[in-house]
Amino acid sequence: MGVALTGFYRELLYDVPLTPPIRNQAWIAERDAPWRLVIFPGTPARKYLFERMLRTAPPNIEVVLLARPGYAKGHTQAYLSFDDQVAAAAPFLDGEKKVVTLGVSYGGELALKALVDHPDTVKGAVTVAALITEPRPWVQPFVDLGGAPVIRSLLPRTLHYARAEVAGRRAQIGPLFARLKDVTAPVTILHGDADHLVSRNDARTLKGYFGANADVELKTIRGGTHFLEMQSPKALYLAVRSVIARAEGRA
Repeated sequence: MGVALTGFYRELLYDVPLTPPIRNQAWIAERDAPWRLVIFPGTPARKYLFERMLRTAPPNIEVVLLARPGYAKGHTQAYLSFDDQVAAAAPFLDGEKKVVTLGVSYGGELALKALVDHPDTVKGAVTVAALITEPRPWVQPFVDLGGAPVIRSLLPRTLHYARAEVAGRRAQIGPLFARLKDVTAPVTILHGDADHLVSRNDARTLKGYFGANADVELKTIRGGTHFLEMQSPKALYLAVRSVIARAEGRA
């Protein structure tokens, strides 16, 4: 039986104090609840992949999906800095609610960046098919082909932003992963065993960056593809609830 899409959410436009400032876009399933889930999509950021998650948001967890800088209405450039990407989430990371961040693919690193940068409010994180090393080998020739002059002129700008983000992350992941050894908040790493874009080895590699006594769970989704947010939102919400329960138990 499929998941019933009965929930409601609304769009938000808000200012982000980058240089120069930008106006970003987000979607929120509001809840009068103490916990908020902030979702960082992958690259290129596609809202339709998260439609089921927005419409099946739990009654006791507020859910916010970010468009991410570069992909909101009117954006005309790529924003390659992890700092800029997390700055766009800041209005939802600071406040009275306790936060769990969830990041998909490239967004997995952003969810972890938010966790280490905002420890007072971000109480845990979930990564989904996180891109930790490099995409599978068959993907790279197509990425390179996208940079060829003739092909480049035919592709949407957002796909060029995605190529730039994948390349731009390489200089930033080392400093970010070095900070993970000090993380004590609960983290769950999800990866599908049928992911055709990112190897399941990336999940094991990510777990290895945390300290020996860290509260980190690695879970494999049988039959799971790279798009678990669309394929199995229930599994993602179960992981979020697990992180919340572990965080509350710690408190």
